[in-house]
Amino acid sequence: MLKVDGLTGGYGSSKVLFGMSFEASEGEVISLIGRNGMGKTTTIKTLMGMLPATGGTVQFRGQTLGKAAPSTVARLGVGLVPEGRRVFGSLSVQENLVATARAAAGGWDLERVYALFPRLKERRAQSSRTLSGGEQQMLVVGRALMTNPKLLILDEATEGLAPLIRQEIWRCLRALKGEGQTILVIDKNLPEMALLVDRHYIVDKGRVAWSGRPAELSAQPELAQRYLGI
Repeated sequence: MLKVDGLTGGYGSSKVLFGMSFEASEGEVISLIGRNGMGKTTTIKTLMGMLPATGGTVQFRGQTLGKAAPSTVARLGVGLVPEGRRVFGSLSVQENLVATARAAAGGWDLERVYALFPRLKERRAQSSRTLSGGEQQMLVVGRALMTNPKLLILDEATEGLAPLIRQEIWRCLRALKGEGQTILVIDKNLPEMALLVDRHYIVDKGRVAWSGRPAELSAQPELAQRYLGI
């Protein structure tokens, strides 16, 4: 479904990516993991079209994205849960959910999102800026699902959340995997990801340094020490 090959780019004259290459098959859950500042979020912004690539290719469902705008990438079926939540503060919870929604037969709609996150239904008429951080994260995940994405990308979706809220987000992601959703996740919680991810990609200095299954990473603690600081 997704194939990133030799991707380079960064911020103006500051180069961050030095040949990022990874892929995800349909129904697979993959991760990008690594220390802060290694290029994980820059990779997501580049493949989403928010930053220009200076080299390499990104193919999504057989189509080369090239210099596609973020709106085009989203319409092709990529849903993003960005780092830092970023709800539409002037809109209610329900207005956030429907603002960018795209209908699909048998897909995600308001009732399915409310069933997944009952708190959002309770607060559907509230301004989204009045929600707690965890509730805002649920809202942003629900907003992405309302676009009925073929690929769901989550950038640090559990960072800074209370333990119970983190558990609810992980529960949600495991349920999505069970339904065959293709997911790319960036997170630091290796124990939770071991229950979810099919394949890890360790990112170091703008390129993939290692890839393998969670069990393979667990069997090589020196990798976690060298690349993740664990």
